[in-house]
Amino acid sequence: MQRILLIVFLMLSILSQIEGSTRSDVKIVEASENIRYLSQKVAKEYLYLYYNPKKINLKNKLSENMRALEKNIYKIAINTQSDDSKNILTFLTYTNDEIKLLLKEEVTKDKSILILDYSETFIEASTAIQSLHQYDFSKEEKMLMQLKEIEYLLERVTKYYIASIMNLNKISNTEQMQKTIEEIECTLQTIKTYPYPKKIKIEKEKILDSWKIHKKILTVSSKLSLPSLLSISIQNFKDNIKILELYHKKNQ
Repeated sequence: MQRILLIVFLMLSILSQIEGSTRSDVKIVEASENIRYLSQKVAKEYLYLYYNPKKINLKNKLSENMRALEKNIYKIAINTQSDDSKNILTFLTYTNDEIKLLLKEEVTKDKSILILDYSETFIEASTAIQSLHQYDFSKEEKMLMQLKEIEYLLERVTKYYIASIMNLNKISNTEQMQKTIEEIECTLQTIKTYPYPKKIKIEKEKILDSWKIHKKILTVSSKLSLPSLLSISIQNFKDNIKILELYHKKNQ
């Protein structure tokens, strides 16, 4: 009898450890996704500020997003046991501090290019951390990740658009913008084929229509400078995405 109880106790202990590990991995994956998104948002807003230095409110947004970046870096730090992840986090913390120093200085073209480089560093680092913390997502969680991916890509494509109209490595950034457009369309195919109920299907169609409009603005904007119009368009797009995100969260 005692032996059976011991076996049961050991099994429960192992299951508890596995569950705790899974929860940690979920938190790490979520934080990594947030870092990818926020890094693009910070770069985009910095470039907006360089494009229009009079928009002081952008500095407040930048500071807010930098604090959010720090919180997500910390979230990974307290949940990971991986030495590789910790080493990557050390580098991310250093990069984060470097950006904070840049934000205290005058906005310049050279610093804008540096911020663009830093934003790519965040993507590489967060992707590497994700690969170290695999998690088997449910069907609804996978759809949520796809929607988060679209939000990240929207910030990314806008970042490259602004860099392009400001002639910051124009050819390279225009190519990256086109590549990101293709990635958005590929991700939207998953949304398009998902069997949503009738009421939610209407919201899905709004997202697909929003993208058509947004893509046209990007195309026109390659010849004209329309950052304010693009900013309004991206916000409308995100508002539509939030409705689908809520649907998938409720159905987890």
